[in-house]
Formats: sequence, C-alpha cells, structure tokens
Amino acid sequence: MGVESTELEPQYWLAIDAGATRIRVAPICFSGTARFCGPVAVENFDSSLGPSRVAQAATLIHSVAERAGWTPPFRLGLAWAGAPSADGMGTVAARYGPAIPDLVERLGALVPLQGTPCLHSDARAALEGAAVLYDFASAYALISGSGLGEAYYEEGRSWTREEFSARLGRASTWEFKGRDGEAWLRAGAWRTERPRPFQEALQALLARRLEVVRPEVLALGGHFGEWFERGWVSAEEIQERWGLRLLRLEAEAALLGCVQLERRRIGL
Repeated sequence: MGVESTELEPQYWLAIDAGATRIRVAPICFSGTARFCGPVAVENFDSSLGPSRVAQAATLIHSVAERAGWTPPFRLGLAWAGAPSADGMGTVAARYGPAIPDLVERLGALVPLQGTPCLHSDARAALEGAAVLYDFASAYALISGSGLGEAYYEEGRSWTREEFSARLGRASTWEFKGRDGEAWLRAGAWRTERPRPFQEALQALLARRLEVVRPEVLALGGHFGEWFERGWVSAEEIQERWGLRLLRLEAEAALLGCVQLERRRIGL
C-alpha cells in the first residue's frame, strides 16, 4: 500500500469523517473514480476518561487498514468538524469537543502517513462525495448537525470556504426573524418544536442564496435526514417552488468527498 501508485494502478486511501459526536473511517479505492472497497467503521467519540479523540481516530484507522489488509504508510482523506485553521492542519474552534490546532501532527505521530493530509470541511466533502455518486452539474448543500454546514458545487469542483463566504456569506451571519440561519437550522433548534418556523427559515435562506446562484440541486444532509422521514420536505415541493432537484446527502458521501478533495489538492 505504501508504494507510489501510477495512473494505471488503483490508489488506496483511508477516509476519515469526524463529526461532533461520531467518527467514520472507510477504505477507499481510486481507479478513475473513488469507491468504497470495504465496510465503513462507525464509532461514537468516547467522552469519558478514555483516549483522546485523535487517539481514538488513530485506533479506528489502524483497525480498518488491518481489516482491508493494507500496510503503512497510509494516504488519508480527512474531514473533521469544527472551524479549520488557516493552514489546514487542525481546528481552531468547535461547538462540541475540543479545538485541535495540531490535529494532523498528532494524528501523524500515531499513524504512519504517506504525505501530510489537510483537513477539509465536512459539508464540502459531503457535496464532493455526492458529485461522485449522482449526476449533477451544480448543487447547493446544507448539513444540519451541532452547527450548520454549507457548500456549493459547480464546474466540476466545490467552492472553498473563502470562496463561499465571499460570494454568499455564511448562514451564521444572515438573519431571519431575529435569529441567524445557523440558530434556526442546526439540529438542536428544531428537534423538539413544530416544523413550520424552521421550514420558513429554510425557504428564506434558499431564496437568499438563489439571488446569487442558480444550482440544479438542493442537497440536504446530516440531521436534515429527519426532515425527509417526518415529511417536512419533499422533492415535489422543492421542484414546484424552486425548480430544483432535491437530494438527500447520506453520511458516507463525505468519506468519498474528502478523498476527492485531497487528491485534487496534491495534484493527483
């Protein structure tokens, strides 16, 4: 696995998507496109006196690699919840769990790495992964969790956080009826209340975005999955109101997407 691949050989990656409370790791094979080549391992983060989040992630990485029969050094695609540092080597803010500005360094001390990976936004990674799985030219994504993630994709790639903020501004700085978009739409806000105000907040935010961009697809992920299950949102409604195709972003999409982002970053 540690041998350098050529274009004619498959590349082997370990993809990590760490949210506020849960971590997913999967073996990814790249030969033309990224695909899963083994099961996804999922664990809740241990908030007791046990191992740190980075140590727990490293243990899960080793477990998945061993199951796949891969030997180090490993290529990593890495998505991690929280605001990333400017150099992409860690997180500088997190709603739940600690900020870890030296995350990549700490992970590299526990896992033999091929190269130095960069942290990628979990929302951006999820949208990149959806582009692997589904056919669309452009999409706007919202992912509800402990915070609210946004991403935009067009012309074969997703925007960086800086590009997104410059064009559209963050939902956390946009207000609807006295509250910012993140306060309305992150999971903790709506789970115990009636749906209508939150549906209106989504509609208002989407209307604001469509003043600037016109995607083909609206992709909703994370805890928005409950909106699909509760019937709070439907493909027919989104198509009739906005002329957009509605897509449910599954959790595994970010695992494919962080590999796509990392490959592009290092020029593979």
